[in-house]
Amino acid sequence: MQEQPVIELRGFEMRREGAVLLAPTDLSLQAGERLLITGPSGCGKSTLLKRLCALEAGNEEQVWLHGRRAARWEMPLLRKKLAYLPQTPLMLEGSVRDNLCLAMSLRVNKGMQIGDDRLHEALEALGLAVDLDFDATRLSPGQKARVALLQRLLTEPDVLLCDEPIAALDPDNALRVVHALAAAAEAGMVQIVVSHQELPELPGRRYRFNQARLELVS
Repeated sequence: MQEQPVIELRGFEMRREGAVLLAPTDLSLQAGERLLITGPSGCGKSTLLKRLCALEAGNEEQVWLHGRRAARWEMPLLRKKLAYLPQTPLMLEGSVRDNLCLAMSLRVNKGMQIGDDRLHEALEALGLAVDLDFDATRLSPGQKARVALLQRLLTEPDVLLCDEPIAALDPDNALRVVHALAAAAEAGMVQIVVSHQELPELPGRRYRFNQARLELVS
């Protein structure tokens, strides 16, 4: 008997101001699967991710998480299960530690605590030689991108939605991010990654936007 998908798109359609961004689409992903979506700028890749986690309203009835419509989930819990990583993440005023542990203060993560030793280990794995007390707003764009990714990975969402996760990184640090995503997928995390370019270093099911449709590549 096949396991229930972690996330499903059922007749998922995107429109904006009368224009069709994505024709009705059905997709499903099991635990540990990765979906990679490419396409030119402006085709709707970032909008797709925002619609999946209801950061942009309009598709809550067409997204199913663990067999329940997204519209039936309480929003804080939905955001915990479906984590979104924007292409250009912002750091809040405060230390690197404050930003990494920000989600731990939310009610849905009550009781979750992460010590400094684990934070240091996680930073090192992503090539981040920064002090936990360092002002996060002073990090470089590439450092902010990795801290933001680490913040999401530490809360262990069921689905991670990544918008251009290695766009701001040099090859060595991009490879570190690939390894971190691979480890999370091995633990069962579903990942949906969008990019304007091919990402051969990331295995997974590949689609590309083509005339408002998701076309299977491999």
